[in-house]
Amino acid sequence: MGLTEGQLAEDLTRAMKARDMPRVYVLRGLLTAVKHVKVERRGADLVEADLVQLVRREIRKREEAEEFAVRGGRADAVAQNRNERTILEAYAPAPLDAAALERVIREIAAAEGGGSIGAIMSALRARHPGRFDGRQASELARRVLAEA
Repeated sequence: MGLTEGQLAEDLTRAMKARDMPRVYVLRGLLTAVKHVKVERRGADLVEADLVQLVRREIRKREEAEEFAVRGGRADAVAQNRNERTILEAYAPAPLDAAALERVIREIAAAEGGGSIGAIMSALRARHPGRFDGRQASELARRVLAEA
């Protein structure tokens, strides 16, 4: 089951009925971000990879806000950002661990056309959207290509 805009809207409706206001605010913000991207793309529907990317972006925003709140000594803002990040992380697919990521990169490199970092990263993004750290994947791809 992939992440869809419809699923987000249904979850928003359920949260509103349950009066779960923190979840309502987070989902409204996420759906607003989805609408902005759709407008930028002239109404094109977003695929799961796009939605995952938006969720990850929102998680990063909460992480940055939490860092500023910690520096400012605002315990209430720290708790709020952690709570919102937890809500958002439920919508992001589990990241690949280092061993699984390396195994996938080796499979791609062994396949036809996997002889460059760009080809490996492109295939990795197509197969596992939003499930890996780009920097870590790039380093692993360099290492795998250097071994060959």
